[in-house]
Amino acid sequence: MRAPRRETPTTHPEKAPADSAPAIRTEGELKKLIAGKGKADTAQTAAVLARVSIVMADYLESGKPIGIALNPVEILSAIWAAIKEAEGQPSPWPDGADARAFFIHGLYDEIIQQPSNIFETKLFPDCTERYIPLDKATWKACLQRLHEQIIASGTKIGERKKRGG
Repeated sequence: MRAPRRETPTTHPEKAPADSAPAIRTEGELKKLIAGKGKADTAQTAAVLARVSIVMADYLESGKPIGIALNPVEILSAIWAAIKEAEGQPSPWPDGADARAFFIHGLYDEIIQQPSNIFETKLFPDCTERYIPLDKATWKACLQRLHEQIIASGTKIGERKKRGG
């Protein structure tokens, strides 16, 4: 069986069909993409959040047999640390200070590994379509959205409890 091709020749970016991959039209755009300084592609947010949510749920489920259930603040702290990592800052947790800190750090590790597992297709100036890992700007925007969603969910639950229902 032949290995799949990593690059697909295609038409010139200006003549690409509307449903093809987003095109990188200039060397400047290519340099920004490589440096991680491009604009966030918000069209991908829902799909990326769905994937990250599944990864996080699986990880959190793995804590049940050992008696560790993280609270929302701990989960938010792991996401916040992942946002900071996307900005180039290291993890704030020491490795294995205790079992709980180790587990939170593990959640952080699971989250930050995701951009290298999520690929998008881009049309390059040499007229090839290539799979590349999710860009840093889109990843950071997704993490920020996830952080906001969790806070909003907690606020809604708190409001329901105040109303008695």
